[in-house]
This record gives sequence, structure tokens and C-alpha cells, in this order.
Amino acid sequence: MHEASLVQGLLKIALKTVEEHNAAHPEQRVRRIRSITCELGLISCVEPQTLKGCFEIFARDGMADGAELILRTAPLPCRCTDCGHTFELLRRHFICPHCGSDAIRFTGGHGLVMTDLEVEPEENHD
Repeated sequence: MHEASLVQGLLKIALKTVEEHNAAHPEQRVRRIRSITCELGLISCVEPQTLKGCFEIFARDGMADGAELILRTAPLPCRCTDCGHTFELLRRHFICPHCGSDAIRFTGGHGLVMTDLEVEPEENHD
């Protein structure tokens, strides 16, 4: 299950980001992570529910405990080799919407990219 290693890497990046922020801005420290938003490639071979389940387990008792993992499908840029039409796919239906051909080319679509990190600041008691 590669979802577990993906979540570990994702949390490592998020926690490092918070740590760097807290070191650079001691007057605006982050208390916890509320949510992490990611774009998931259309052909990434990652099961979203498994990824979310792993996230809940690995985030437990840490700064991201109770945080929401929001997953969005990243558009997959494509080009039809029959008619030359360029388009983006948002679901796994590998057919040109212009001519109906299945002779399409694409690159990418395998990634998991963190796009947003929502945090909760520490309360200031000044």
C-alpha cells in the first residue's frame, strides 16, 4: 500500500513548513494544521479513501490530528492524434470529446501535489 508512504511524505512536508514558519515568525506561531489540500493525478493509481484513512492514522496525536485531507483531481492535458484537438480530462474516459477517437496522447497525471495548507494560529495573550 503506497498510500501510507505518500501520507508520510505529505505530513513530513506539511510539518516542516509549519516548523519553518514558526521559527521565522515566533509572534505568529501555528498551533495546529486544519486541512491539507492536494491535487491527485487522474492516473496516479492512488485510492482516495485509502489515502484519507492513512492520513487519519498517521496524523493522530500530532499537529495535524483532526485535520481534513481534501483531494481534488488534477486535470490531465491531452491531445488527440487523429484530429489534433487538445483538451483536459477530469475523469477516466480516454476518448476525444471532439471526434470520439481513443487515439489520445497525454503526459503526467501520476502526481500528488500539495496545493494548500490551512493552519490555526496559537492564541496570543498579550
